[in-house]
Amino acid sequence: MQRTFLFAALLLASTSLAQTGDEWSSPFAGQPAQPAPPKPAAPATDTPPPPVKKTQPAAAPAPTGRLSDDDTPAPNAAAKARAEERLKAATGKSDPASKDAKDGENLPIVSKKETYLPGTEPHSPSTWITNIDTPGNGRVTLGQVTIGTAYVPSARMGPKGLVRVGFLGEYLNQVDFPVRNAQNIRSGITFATSFQPFSWGEIYVGYSAAANTNNRTSPNLIQALGDLTLGIKASNEWAKGFHAGIDVRLLTFSGVGNQGIDRFAVGFKPTALVAYDVRSLSPKIPIIANLALGFTLDSTANLVTQRLNASEEFALSINRYNRFNFGLSVEFPLPIATPFVEYTLAAPLGVPSGLLTGPDGATVPVGAAMPQQLGLGVKVTAVKDLTILTGVNLGLTRNVGLGVPATPPWNFFIGASFAIDPFQRGETKTIDTIRERKIEQKVELAKARVEGTVINAATKAPIAGAVIAIAGVLPSATDAQGRFSTLELKDPKAKLSVTRDGFKPAEQDVALEAGKTAKVEIALEEDAKKGVFQVAVTSAKKPIKATVTLKGATDTIVEVDGPKDVEVPAGTYAASVTAEGYLSQTREVQIPAGGTMPLAFDLTAQPKKMLVIFKGDKIEILQQVHFATGKATILADSHPLLQQVVDVIVRNNIKKVSVEGHTDNKGVKAANQTLSEDRARAVVDYLVSQGVEAKRVESVGYGDSKPIAPNLTARGRELNRRVEFIVLEK
Repeated sequence: MQRTFLFAALLLASTSLAQTGDEWSSPFAGQPAQPAPPKPAAPATDTPPPPVKKTQPAAAPAPTGRLSDDDTPAPNAAAKARAEERLKAATGKSDPASKDAKDGENLPIVSKKETYLPGTEPHSPSTWITNIDTPGNGRVTLGQVTIGTAYVPSARMGPKGLVRVGFLGEYLNQVDFPVRNAQNIRSGITFATSFQPFSWGEIYVGYSAAANTNNRTSPNLIQALGDLTLGIKASNEWAKGFHAGIDVRLLTFSGVGNQGIDRFAVGFKPTALVAYDVRSLSPKIPIIANLALGFTLDSTANLVTQRLNASEEFALSINRYNRFNFGLSVEFPLPIATPFVEYTLAAPLGVPSGLLTGPDGATVPVGAAMPQQLGLGVKVTAVKDLTILTGVNLGLTRNVGLGVPATPPWNFFIGASFAIDPFQRGETKTIDTIRERKIEQKVELAKARVEGTVINAATKAPIAGAVIAIAGVLPSATDAQGRFSTLELKDPKAKLSVTRDGFKPAEQDVALEAGKTAKVEIALEEDAKKGVFQVAVTSAKKPIKATVTLKGATDTIVEVDGPKDVEVPAGTYAASVTAEGYLSQTREVQIPAGGTMPLAFDLTAQPKKMLVIFKGDKIEILQQVHFATGKATILADSHPLLQQVVDVIVRNNIKKVSVEGHTDNKGVKAANQTLSEDRARAVVDYLVSQGVEAKRVESVGYGDSKPIAPNLTARGRELNRRVEFIVLEK
């Protein structure tokens, strides 16, 4: 019995303790939740209740008025709710920290910032939607066999631990290459793998194969399979943006016609590398320059014993000389793509007397036959870790010398590079969400006023009687000198609305400072009343269908087929009319405010054969402008011709024409110069009298200095006595 009583007491005590801890407040699996026992009400005294332990404290709001969320899981919602209920039961108040957290969840989001934990960044992020100064735009990818552009290696290195795999394919189809009457087709591919065990070091291997078809080789199809490249590169960033290092390659070339190891040639290629990233000076200047200087020592000439022609040397890439190599490339790392330019040169060394033998037996200077190429390409990383590159190499060398492979006129290439992390570094992204907590502070200002003047925007004269209105304040008016002063204002900003008969209303915002008077000047534009043109277009006193254009205070185009009223703002207008089958006309007119003015045109029908033609920068006339002998008086028979000139100017909306006067060489040279100037000016005056705006035409005389025919005959002198129309501005 005593054991039974003792067991019951222990069970009751353990149950009570279990119900006091938050971690045991949830029901067991498969059991319904039990309501918490009621707690006694707190005595009504000034002694504060004991603090309530919460499972996780709520973050206090930032003093700047913004809350920051991260990826940390939120505390158990049920536990928080029970903690609030206990606090409310004990104190009659809610947990302010919990309330702030709930309110913060409802605040508007200002921005979200995604960042990667150090060491987990993407290897080669997509640059499809980035800014111009994003560092990742400078893609670090494989070129032909190592990190670089396409054929120029780079001293820049990527993050350590990455494996890069890629390929670069080439294609050429050219006639008369490398010799005349030869048809050459070449395709090749290089597979490469690169591993960067250190931030300063890279090792790589490349395998190349090529097939070349040429009707001047024996056999026509020659395949070069199994060329292998093994390399190691070390580089470091010695100063901000400046990289330098060395690249060393072992080259192996398989025997002609087989891939066995018993017949092959080897080469050695050391190269010094320098790279400079201009973005280190300014992120807004996306330029990366790469320089490579080195030598190539190979024994490919030992692969064959027979004498080869130029086509066969190109197909097998046979070099009989060691070479000095120079490579320069410039990359432009833009957001969507990285265009690049490459220049490569391979200068043969040890050429006797500096002369090579050409395919035809003639000697060729080594400088004229050494391979030089200009490459134009682009790299695109639209998908993370995958970069596509493509471009074309342009041959800068046209001569061919035996012992040095010929340089093709062009060579298309395309490739891809993919970055792999063999150690499986996961990308860990954090998201910081910034929320806005608006803190409104009302600043009361005392004794702040606005003083100023109201003037005419056109004449700058003061305007009396203008009314200045501000919301919530009695309006004020300007005196005879256009001055005004408002009553005291208490808001930090004031919007002034100014009105006056005969002027357009105006508004102006003014910032106020406590105890100070803001000074302003407000200009009002005149509200001119409109006038009415009574437009009528006729021919032989009969209405015709036409288009009337008015250019001035406003531009208006109207179609008329009889009398028509056109309302426009008052002012000066250039009015022109065009109609199918009729010569165009133009004139300058002025309409007063509130006035009515007739605007009538009587058009002349176009002649069956037009004597004036508009040709780009010149108005050609098929008949000379006739003047009185030795004078600048235009004869009446030339008036229809000049009316056609007006038609061309108006119909083609020509903005500026130069009228040039010319004479023959008879008489005194000075007199001829004056006569040419006077005649050109007379033509301009006539065009202006026909309505052409004076600013659209100008005159110049050349005397007898620019003949178009010999002055030896009467016909030649007649042709030289002429007026020309030159279009200066369309």
